[in-house]
Amino acid sequence: MSLNTKLVVALAMAAVSAVAWAQGAATPTDNYLKNREEGWFWYQVESEPPPPPKPIMEEKKPAPMPSVIKIEKPKLEPMSVEWFQKEYPKILDAAIDDPSTENVKKYRYATRVMLDKASNFTRTFQRESLLDPLLDESVRSPFSSAFRGSSQRLSNEQKQKATAAISKKAGLWVFLDDKCPFCALQYPIVARTAKERGFIVSYITPDGKRPTWLMGDGEVLKDAGQSRYLRIGVRPAIALVIPPENVTVLAQGMLSQDLLEERILHAGDAAGLITGQARKDAFPEHRGILTPEDIKEIGREMDKNPKGLTPSVQQRIEKRF
Repeated sequence: MSLNTKLVVALAMAAVSAVAWAQGAATPTDNYLKNREEGWFWYQVESEPPPPPKPIMEEKKPAPMPSVIKIEKPKLEPMSVEWFQKEYPKILDAAIDDPSTENVKKYRYATRVMLDKASNFTRTFQRESLLDPLLDESVRSPFSSAFRGSSQRLSNEQKQKATAAISKKAGLWVFLDDKCPFCALQYPIVARTAKERGFIVSYITPDGKRPTWLMGDGEVLKDAGQSRYLRIGVRPAIALVIPPENVTVLAQGMLSQDLLEERILHAGDAAGLITGQARKDAFPEHRGILTPEDIKEIGREMDKNPKGLTPSVQQRIEKRF
């Protein structure tokens, strides 16, 4: 290359640099100076811009605790039952710990008020019992001595009729043993009851033999497992037999006639042999008594009408008389 040519090239490069400097463009030299720390790699393409910084999560402040609402308990009415339940023991304790005249007097007068409240309740309770036939216990069982004897005699007559009615549907098994001294004493009681109430009796002995003291023509059977089935371990023993397979042991050991008839009556009632008016006459003490089902029905009605206790109970008591 000639000297003139080199001069022209140099002037052209100088002109380009001047134009670039004037326009603010970076030259290779500028890049080198700017990136001289990179050594030989000053000319490399600029790297991708760094990722934007992660947003700083603001810490969530805990929700403020709800303010505690104090629910004030309703003030107790002085001299009410609730007031006595809470304050009376305190008054008593204070009088015991410090038996001063003031403390003891306070306890005595508090006691007086409490007893007078009870007396007022008792007076009204008795009045309502006397004036309301549904609440008067004497309607079911007379308290007066003038009528008590008559009522008891009538009740006994009705019980005897009911027992006789049971004898038409049931019989008696009597477990005896010739070697048992109490069996000889029980036999005449059973025989008299059977005769008066109309029961058919079967006497059962271990060997089927008639005891020496057994009178009359009563049937004697051999124990073929009946005592084992009924778990009878003591003789004499008596069982009420209701065909075809209902057997109730009434006693193991001696019984008087009135107790024997009472147990026959209750066993027959439990087996459903006494119904209707005959049952009401036999058990006059049950008149007016609410049954478990009656009480459940009253409860169900009170769920619908909380104020309906009194009429609901009255209605059912009337049905039970």
